[in-house]
Amino acid sequence: MAEVSIENRAQLVYLLTEAAELEHNVLCSYLYADFCMKADASEGLTADQLNAVRRWRSAIRLIAQQEMLHLASACNLLTAVGGAPQLRRPNLPTSPRAYPAAFQLRLVPFGMEAVEQFVFLERPASLEPEGATRSPNQLPALGKVSDIFSSERNYETLGQLYRGIEDGLKYLTQKYSEERLFIGRQAAQSDARYFGMPGLIAVRDLASALEAVKVIIEQGEGASIETEDSHYKRFLSMRDEYRDLLAADPHFVPGRPVLTSPYATLPSDLATALDVNVVDDPVSGDACNLFDGCYELMVQMLGRLFVHAEETEAELTALADTAVGLMVDVIEPLGCAITLLPAGPSHLGFNAGPSFRLSRGASIPTHDEAARFVFHERLSELSAYCRFLQSQKRAPQVLSSVGEALTGFAALFVTAAGA
Repeated sequence: MAEVSIENRAQLVYLLTEAAELEHNVLCSYLYADFCMKADASEGLTADQLNAVRRWRSAIRLIAQQEMLHLASACNLLTAVGGAPQLRRPNLPTSPRAYPAAFQLRLVPFGMEAVEQFVFLERPASLEPEGATRSPNQLPALGKVSDIFSSERNYETLGQLYRGIEDGLKYLTQKYSEERLFIGRQAAQSDARYFGMPGLIAVRDLASALEAVKVIIEQGEGASIETEDSHYKRFLSMRDEYRDLLAADPHFVPGRPVLTSPYATLPSDLATALDVNVVDDPVSGDACNLFDGCYELMVQMLGRLFVHAEETEAELTALADTAVGLMVDVIEPLGCAITLLPAGPSHLGFNAGPSFRLSRGASIPTHDEAARFVFHERLSELSAYCRFLQSQKRAPQVLSSVGEALTGFAALFVTAAGA
């Protein structure tokens, strides 16, 4: 397969935007599998099986954290070269035409199918088709322009995409000069100060841009097959242990009976509703809608963090802490609880699952004061909705702690709302 070719800034921004979308969708796929995993012996696991499942969950959570780092790095790269951070993405399952054929992503509950999908997504460069590799120092010829509008998307792995981006950064530095390529506001860059993620690099020049891409490649998308702590190796080890446990006990089931690609409300942008499952239990549907509202707000907060302009350091820290807090104290416990709820009469024997749905309203507020006002308002609304759900029959117990967390986060933005 021919290499990814980047010949102008528009193509670079296009492919970095696509990389950010893919990282985001892959991240959601990993989180979905995490939320669906059984948690204790009462769910029919032996002590050895439970220990294995807990190890797998820890591995998936670490990989998901690194995927968040990769998404953040792609956003830094975008803003550094004059683009905008891309926190939006197509809802899952993705259309067959949204990305190259190898990336038809959907939400699959934890099981062998999910693990096989993850192994495939993280496969290293040495397993790509013959002809997909290139010399480390090989660059496109200067002055070659074949398509002024779109970018070639002929990649089969994320590693191949990132190597094309790496080459494109080098080529465009030659074409435009370093100063004219990296034109974004340096103050808008985010780094490890805000997220506590080692490896998140502020991109200000070619060296820092290449270092950011290198972190992504070495952790997963393009790592060598010999890299023991790569995502590919971790999933390969998980698959091998899974097969051994199945051989010892063919009835071993490490995940809950959760629907594939569930939705309480179908998004309008799905190409087809044939590959999704509608959650029609009313209590479960309400919990799914609460999850989607909290998830969308977290995405908006992250987006504001990557386009910040007027915020002080203290405000940026509070914004980052709230986004991370939403993930830890709201989205994760609520997502896990939903996978214990019934999917409804149309899916007897199956449980519901969070859809990570984004609406058209998931835009990023453009001004600091407006952002803080909107975030306070939305957190207050979600907190009130959570209290309403608690009054319903069969309401999951987790709503109590989720509601308290939302109320606490809303208080951090109360001054902006004039309360």
